[in-house]
Amino acid sequence: MADENEQQSACEAGRDEQHCKCRQRRAAAEAAAVNASAAQQPAAHHCKCKHGDAEESGDEQPKHCASKHDAEGHAISTEPHLGYVADLASLIEIQPESTVSRVVMREDGLRVVLFGFDKDQALSEHTAAMPVTIQVLEGKLRVGGEGREVELVPGGVVYLSARLPHTVYAVEPSKMLLSMFDNRG
Repeated sequence: MADENEQQSACEAGRDEQHCKCRQRRAAAEAAAVNASAAQQPAAHHCKCKHGDAEESGDEQPKHCASKHDAEGHAISTEPHLGYVADLASLIEIQPESTVSRVVMREDGLRVVLFGFDKDQALSEHTAAMPVTIQVLEGKLRVGGEGREVELVPGGVVYLSARLPHTVYAVEPSKMLLSMFDNRG
């Protein structure tokens, strides 16, 4: 018992870190508590912006960062910065007889969406509430609007003003980049 008390005193004084079982147990318990706490926190409450995860407050609700947030609650940095997405085409796969989409960037006043179209898939006539540009990363699309039709291949770009009725048709399997410019504030 005296050895155990002596070891405990040496441990508390920080003299026996190598063999300190209570310090090891404490570190393991703290790590388990952090992991359990992280597992209980819903991901939707965390803000993933350039400031990192939202800081936790004592009331179990995370504090929000200073970033602006879009209508869907995603953080949008309003400070000058460089946004970057590498190898866009690899971020989406063309699905048989389908059209698929994925948002790949949200910034202040900008949303970038990737689309994958199988051959003969289309977006029927619709409008956008904001100006957009369309670029083809792979394949060939036919974009129609204002009584005109443009065949779009990699290297070209189409601009569509807000509320202009338009269509998109995949002449062959294609990957498309849609940039939406929202300057409504």
